[in-house]
This record gives sequence, C-alpha cells and structure tokens, in this order.
Amino acid sequence: MLDDLLVDFCRNGELGPLAFGLHPNEVVERIGPPERIKIGHGDDCFQTYRYPSLVLGMRCFRRDPIVRGGAEVDRVLASIQILCSGEAPLTLPEAITRSPVRSPASLRLSDAQCLLAERGVEMALVSERLLTWTLDGATTRLVGDDDGFVDEVSAGWLPEPGGWFYSEENETGVWVAGGARSAEL
Repeated sequence: MLDDLLVDFCRNGELGPLAFGLHPNEVVERIGPPERIKIGHGDDCFQTYRYPSLVLGMRCFRRDPIVRGGAEVDRVLASIQILCSGEAPLTLPEAITRSPVRSPASLRLSDAQCLLAERGVEMALVSERLLTWTLDGATTRLVGDDDGFVDEVSAGWLPEPGGWFYSEENETGVWVAGGARSAEL
C-alpha cells in the first residue's frame, strides 16, 4: 500500500506545503528549520537541508543569463528526496503531515508501479531500480534498492525554458532551453 501523501507527491511533485521554486526562507517558514544545512563542495549555490527522512536540495536560480551577484536572494528549492527504510513510519515535519506516513520500503518497485497506475500515475520503468513520472517542469522518481524494494521517493525540478541554474565554480551555469532539458539534476 502507498500512502496518499506519497501518491500525490508522485503525481504532482509537491509535498504538503512544499513546491519547487520556493526560497529557503519560505521552506523554513512552512515546515520549520532543518536539522542540518550542508553546502555542496564549497559552493554555496548547492545546499542540502536535512530533516528526518527528508532531504531538500537548494540551487541558485535566475531567469536572466547574467553573472551571479549573490546566492542568497536567488537560491530555490529544486529537489525533494524522501528516504525510506524499514517498516517504521516516515518521520516528516508535522507541517507536511500530522499523521504517520507508511514507509514504502517493504514494497517492491513493480508493485508500487501497479499501485500508482491504479491511482492514475503511470510511472515508466526506466531500469530495474528506477520508475519515473514526468511532470510539467519536473520529474518524480521511485528508486529501488538492490533487492527491488522502494528505497527513495524523490522529485527534481529544472526551471521553465529560459531559466538558469548556476554555481560559483561555473558562472555560465546550466541553460534550460526549449521543451527539452539540457541537463539533469
């Protein structure tokens, strides 16, 4: 069985009050402060906000292809990852859900695919360890462990065509043009 919250997340890429493109301050206002913030490899344009069972990826974003003038004002929520393990319910911030969420860790990826299809989410089997569902501007994923059980439920976002991710190391960034993505998160 898949919890309704996870089905909705797979369907639309939103997790409770979290939606792609939110500023980190908005994320903290909506679900509370993270247990830990990690800066990616010395580049403050890549930050990870860690909560129990939840990892949020922040990326620098700007619509205009100009050199970055400070990450803080343009960092946004670009990925959401729910880590599944064991039979215990997922520990998610109360602002996301007030009731325990069943962990899908005891669910085989193939069974998850069938359950999601019954609920209108036709995830494609990309490999024996990966199911994907492409949304408008995002992709949701179910990732399996070595034994084929759900290990992670996640979603990644790239800005609308014409949007711009970049880092301190590469100020030219990742250009997203046309309908297709030129890079993956």
